[in-house]
Formats: sequence, structure tokens, C-alpha cells
Amino acid sequence: TSVCAVVVARVTGRFLLAAVAAAAVILYLHGAVYLNYTSDDAYISYRYAQHLADGMGLVWNPGVHVEGYSNFLWVIVLALAHTAGGDIAFSGRWLGFAAAAAAAGATYLLVEALVERKDAASYAGLAAALALAASGPFALWSYAGLETPLFALLAAIAAMLHVREQQGTRFPASGVVWALLFLTRPDGIVLFGVSAFFKASELILAMDTERGADGRGDQHASPRALALWLGGFALIFVPYFIWRYATYGWLFPNSYYAKVGSGADQYQRGARYLFDFAQQYAGWLILLAAPALLLRGLRRLGALYVLALLGVWAAYVVVVGGDSLLRFRFFAEVLALFYALIAASLAVILAAVRIDRSRAPLLRAAAAIVAGAGLIAFTLQSTPSDPFFNAIPAEGEAVSDRVEIGKWLREHAPQDTVIAVLAAGAIPYESRLTTIDMLGLNDEHIAHRSIQVGGGAAGHEKFDAEYVLGLRPDAIILFDGLQSAPAPRQQYDRLLIAITPAAAELVSNPRLWTAYEPRAVAIGDRWFSALVRRDSPLITRTEPAT
Repeated sequence: TSVCAVVVARVTGRFLLAAVAAAAVILYLHGAVYLNYTSDDAYISYRYAQHLADGMGLVWNPGVHVEGYSNFLWVIVLALAHTAGGDIAFSGRWLGFAAAAAAAGATYLLVEALVERKDAASYAGLAAALALAASGPFALWSYAGLETPLFALLAAIAAMLHVREQQGTRFPASGVVWALLFLTRPDGIVLFGVSAFFKASELILAMDTERGADGRGDQHASPRALALWLGGFALIFVPYFIWRYATYGWLFPNSYYAKVGSGADQYQRGARYLFDFAQQYAGWLILLAAPALLLRGLRRLGALYVLALLGVWAAYVVVVGGDSLLRFRFFAEVLALFYALIAASLAVILAAVRIDRSRAPLLRAAAAIVAGAGLIAFTLQSTPSDPFFNAIPAEGEAVSDRVEIGKWLREHAPQDTVIAVLAAGAIPYESRLTTIDMLGLNDEHIAHRSIQVGGGAAGHEKFDAEYVLGLRPDAIILFDGLQSAPAPRQQYDRLLIAITPAAAELVSNPRLWTAYEPRAVAIGDRWFSALVRRDSPLITRTEPAT
């Protein structure tokens, strides 16, 4: 694919189009591994989008306002797609794919903004776009149904616009894009903060230098330009923030309080997350930026800006303790910046090597192919030796089981049934039932409990068994996959040593066994097991688990 992309780009001269098309092909080929994978967490966004499209508002359960999503703009896009007649899960997958292909194009444009020589920038941009599409984490999260590819697209566009603004673009449009990024994920404010620092620094430097002949100075770094940039951001950010604070009453989404704490354990977990990513996906390639900054041909201020974005983002990921989802989701969000800076640096380094002019075009094309192949080799990890290779289909199968469980509940449980779950994704979305999220992502009380976090999986450490039992759900689902046989009491006792504290605390509570009993129902040739309240109507629609 990379060879064909270079040939087509060379013949037609349309490098950007070739970059987007080739990236789309590579991402589609990745579908052999990732196409049927949808993250269970994506169904949280789907549930909010479903409720919004149905006129209930952005709520987890009808009438209860809790901000269990952290991707407002993505939820709005999904709700609009559903209102237009699209299936939300289908839309989440293919809108993500489209955003990912567009992000490859934005990566190309970012490289073009960073490299001064147009011919070198074209080949380097093509290599960066191909490397991004070939990256395992980026491909996985392009299909997984979450906002990751949209975040990556907006981050690349905003960074590209910022670099162009450094070169004298008149209207500072990047401020608007940074606001959209914040709406996509609130932690986009970290990248906006870096941009604000550079904007302010550029203004200070411009004011300290000699003014131009017309006496107006450098207009791209003027107080007016900075005011326009901040105004564009504030025009979107301020109304949104006022609305969400008035609606939910907290500075951050509920998921932040459920996942993030402070302390050495959390920081160590975040450092391991960063180290594992750097080890598995050649993070050391970012060191190419150091010698490139000493050479001509790279726009140094722009390269330093992108490097700062990546460095501050890495520090942020360490501080919040990384993520528990597959394949480095938090780094997939900034891989466009990562590969753009690497490709731009490599292009400048290669251009510094003196070669015979008559052979220059051929050698540049060969270098681009070799560089692209090398970057792809570093990022392709979908092999049987990869520890994630078996985890992806296993997780996909688990989500498929939850979809089946949710559908059964929707068809057979009374509409006023209340369920309590650990995996608060596909089961609540498909069942459409009132749901208690026992891990707190969508429950304000559990999320704000004062429990030290950081030692376990992010987002799986908070709990409150007494609170859950006090809400008297009709069914408590601790085994959220289909099993070969019903789960009896003895199988629940094994959860006393469960990795998830919520399950262990619940099983050890005597109130659970007084009010609930193990029940099961056959779905196809396998069994769905749950703890059903003894006086619930659901008890008559299930069988004793023996």
C-alpha cells in the first residue's frame, strides 16, 4: 500500500489525496483484526446519545443528571446520526473510521507546515499518514466506537493551524478548534494550555524585537491576534462550560472522580503506562527531533511546539495514572502529532545528506518508502507474539455476550426493572433498563467516595456495597459474560478474591445473601447468571442456579 501511495502521489502530484486514500485502505485492512471490536465503554456514550435523541436529555437514567460521559461532542454527533435514522453502534464505528482517515490527512498537513522544503514535506507527510494508519493503537480505537479518532483529528488540525499561524496566517483559527477539542474530551484543555503558553510567549518575543518598517510589528503575534484566538476559544467554551456546570454541578465529568486520585501508586501506574507504550511502539523515535532542530529546513518554533504538546501530554497521562483499556487509548489520541514530528525530523535529517542532484528525486522517493516501511514495522504489533493479539478477540467476545444479555433483559424483564452492573456499557445500552453502575462511572455517590485509588485498574477501584443494596436493584450482575453452566453460590464465593473490589465487597456482605439468590437463564446454548432479589418479578422469569 505504501509503495502504491508513493507512486500515485508522484505521478498525480496529489500527495494529500494519496495520503488519505492510502490511510483509509490500511485502516480498512486493519478491520480483519479490529472491525468487530467495540469497546464496552463506547456503549456508555451510546446510551447517553440514545437518551438525548429520545428527548430525555443527556442522562444515564431518566430524570437523573450525572455526567458519566466525557466526550460531549462525540455524543452529540451520535445523537444526530440516530435522529437522522442511523443505528448508533454502526454510526460509532464508521464515523470513527472516517475521522481516522481524515486525521491521516491532517497529519500530512501538519508535516507540510513543519518542513520548509515542499518536496521533502510531501514525502514526509505521506510517510507520517501511513505510519499513523498502520499504528495498532490508532487502528483499534478508530473502530472501537469512542471519540479517540475525532480527538486525534482535531488535535492535528489545531496543531497544524497553530504552526501556520506562527508563519503569519492572518486569522488565528486554531482557538476555535481547540475549543471543539475540549468539547470532545475535557483533558484537551492540557493541549490548549500548551498552545496558550506558546501564543503568549510569541507575543512577548514579538514585542521585544524590532518593529517592522510599517511600525506595526509582527501581526501574527500581536495583542489583537491573541485576543481573536482567545475569543474564538471562549465563544464555544464559555457557553458550554456554563451549561454543563449548571446541569451537573461539578468542574469535571463524573468519570474523573471515579478514576483519578493522587499518590505514588497512581503516578507509578501512569509511569508504567508511558514506559510500556514507549517500549512497544518505539517511543524513542521522538529523539529524532533533537538533531533535526539543529538543521536547516525544519521550522524550529513549530517543531518545539509539537514536541511540547507531546511532552506535556505524556506528563498528564502519568499524573492521572494511565488507562485500563486496551492498546494505549490515551496515546492513540496524540499519535498524529507523534508521527508528524518524527517524519518531519527524519525528512530534514535525510535532506541534510548531500547527494547527486540527478538522482535526488529517485533517492527521496526511495527514502520515503524505506522510512514509511520502517515506521510501519515499528507500529504493526498484531502478531501472535503480541500480548494484545489474544486480548482483542477475547474482549470482543465479552462485549458480544453483554449485548446478548442486554437484549434478553430488554425482551423479558419488566420495563421498571432496575439492574446493578460492573461492566456498565453494552448491558445497560441494550437493555434500556434503569441501571446502577457499581464502579461509579455513572453514579455520583460512588464516584465521590473518598477511596484511595491507583493500585488497581483505572476506573475499577471505587465501590459501595451498602449503598447498592440499599437501592434494592431487581438483579445484580457480577458475571457479565455468558457461561457454559449456571453460576451457583460457590462460584460467587470465588469473587472474594476478585480483582475488582466492588465484587469482593458485595459478595462478602451478608445482606446480599439474605435478599438475593443466584438465578440463571439459557440464552442459546449458554447461560446468563445473576443475583435476583427474592421478591422481584424477575424471579419468575429465571431459573435457580444449581
